[in-house]
Formats: sequence, structure tokens, C-alpha cells
Amino acid sequence: MTTDRSRFGASQLLWYLPVLLIVAFFAFPLIWVMMTAFKTRVDAFADPPKFFFSPTLDNYRRVLDGPFVDTLGHSVVVAVASALGSVILGTLTAYGFSRYKFRGQDNLLFWILSLRMLPVIAVIVPYFILFRRVGLEDTLLSLMLVYAIFNISFSVWLLKGFFDEVPREMEEAAKMDGYGPWGVFFRVAFPMVLPGIATATVFNVVQTINEFLLAFVLTQREATTAPVALLNFLTPLGLDWGGISAAASMLVAPVIVFAILVRKHLIRGMSFGQLE
Repeated sequence: MTTDRSRFGASQLLWYLPVLLIVAFFAFPLIWVMMTAFKTRVDAFADPPKFFFSPTLDNYRRVLDGPFVDTLGHSVVVAVASALGSVILGTLTAYGFSRYKFRGQDNLLFWILSLRMLPVIAVIVPYFILFRRVGLEDTLLSLMLVYAIFNISFSVWLLKGFFDEVPREMEEAAKMDGYGPWGVFFRVAFPMVLPGIATATVFNVVQTINEFLLAFVLTQREATTAPVALLNFLTPLGLDWGGISAAASMLVAPVIVFAILVRKHLIRGMSFGQLE
């Protein structure tokens, strides 16, 4: 019995060891940023790098006393609002593509996907001119609209696959019970695609909160976002590694918290609903 248990433990270790190595490889940059956020300037530039040091909160105090907190609030507001807008519109659009057939459907779906392939640099000048003409230059609303437009294609393509997996027989039964189109959607289809909606929301938030180029060009002062504000840590004396690490950790924190809150739906959504 002991031999069987030891063999079972060894086989488990062989399976989990590669997973642990991969996780450690991808998590190391984040861990290093967190460590640098608690280092003094001397420790941050130490050669060889220090893994054991006396932690300090001076970097976080300096970040909290500066304008970065306001820009972080801008990023969170823009990311959440644009993600909600793109997911709501994407959910309704995906349901329509999944349940109703019409001429040119495949071409329209491909056109929606092509919006995601469009490079930002190709549309950034037209967007800048448009928002200046309509008086939305340097506003959070302009960023919300642009990010929602860019992210809606991903939401449509992801959620259409989930709606395709919803049995049509369940919707037919709901219709026989007297539910109209909206009743069928909200009582049958919508609850079954919540994992996909959670996945689309998280990816949209991550994509938006990390975006730099659009925010850099479309904003100047009033609606500056956190990725753009990180440039303020580039001083005449060089890059403030402690301050930028503290700010970056604060930027990552909202996404991690949100992903933890929806982790059950997120895991099912990333596996396309196959896990129960």
C-alpha cells in the first residue's frame, strides 16, 4: 500500500512539475514588480539583484500623494464602462447571429471580426479629428466609445459560440409556456451563457485598462489614464523603478480582484462551457 501511494505521489509530481514551472515562469515578472515596489532606490539598482531586503512603503506613499490615483480611477471607469457597453451590445448581436439566419450573415460576421484586426495606428488620427470636431476631445466618454467599438467584435465572436451551444428545444419549450422573445432570451439563453459573458468582460477590461496608444493621443490632461501616467516616473535622473513598480501593482490589482470574483464563470468560459 505504501509503495502504491509513493508511486501515485511521484506520478502526480511528474504531472504538476511542468505546470508549476510554467506558472513560475509567467508569474516571475509580476512577483519581481511587487518586490521592486517595496525596495528603496539603492536596493532597486543593486547589482546583483537583491531578493532579500528591508521593505519600505515610501514608493506607495509617493504614488498615493501624486496624480496617479486620479488617473487610475479614470482607467477603472473607462475599462468597466466600455466593457459593459461592448458586452451588452455584443451579447445581443451574438444572439441575433446565432438564432436568426439572413443573407450575407457570414460576410457580416467576418466584417465584425475584421474590426478587431484593424491596427490602432490606422484609425487614431480620424478618431482624434472626429472627437475634436464634436467637442469630446480629452474626455472619458471618447475613450469609452473607442474601446467599446474595438472590443465589441471579440464579444460577438466569443458569445456566438456559446449561444450556438444552447439547445433550441429549451427555447421552444419556453415559447410554448407563453414567453415572448425577450422572455426566452433572459430566462433561457442568457443564464446559460454567463460563463462566456464573464470571460468576455474580463478580457475586455484587461485589454482596455492596459491600452496606451489611444489614451496617449486622445487625452492630454483631464482624462489621462494610468498607463499614460506611468510616463511621469521617467525623471531627469532616470526611471523611478520603485515608483513605477508601485504604480504598476496598483494598476494590476483591480483586474486581479475582478478576475477572482468571477473565477468560476471565467474557468468555464475559457473552456467554452465544458466544465460543470
